[in-house]
Amino acid sequence: MGQFGNQPDFATNDIQVVTPDNAINQSTFLDSSIIYIGDNTTTGDVMVVIPAGTVGPSVISNFSSPGYAGSDGTGYANGAAVATTTSGSGTGLTVDITRTSVLDGAVDYTNGLTLNTGAAQGYLNGDLVTITGGDANAVFRIVAAPGLPTAAQSVAFYGLQAGGFLPVTVDYVLASNATDTTTVEKLIAAK
Repeated sequence: MGQFGNQPDFATNDIQVVTPDNAINQSTFLDSSIIYIGDNTTTGDVMVVIPAGTVGPSVISNFSSPGYAGSDGTGYANGAAVATTTSGSGTGLTVDITRTSVLDGAVDYTNGLTLNTGAAQGYLNGDLVTITGGDANAVFRIVAAPGLPTAAQSVAFYGLQAGGFLPVTVDYVLASNATDTTTVEKLIAAK
């Protein structure tokens, strides 16, 4: 029985000790957990977490046609690390054109275009990108999914009292990054 009649306790499933870890992956994922501060032994009275639901940068997985005739371009040839221009959110994407169709050098999105993302960042699913070269008229759509969050998206809680709960649900508790004030938001718990 919970705090209120006919209500279960809010923390009844998978209660476990949390070991802070800088790895952000499935093994350290806490799945929107509530954190009880039993003895505030956090370094310098700071707890660094990534709040539940924080989404990291998009990960490009493929390309698709924007859905109109002629978007495969003309005058293209094979090439590595071919630059692109964008009408979307990102910068730095390059592609490898590994095979072009025989007719007018059109880019084959399904077989002739390979992702070369060395410096690509900030792209979102659905962004339109144009391949430079040829007649500069080959346009494709980015297919991307949200990635894992990064340490730069962490939040640091200062002055936490033992015996209380962290005021947010979390997906990750990090072991460090608390002193890097350029990438960590500071929140001070009020008494």
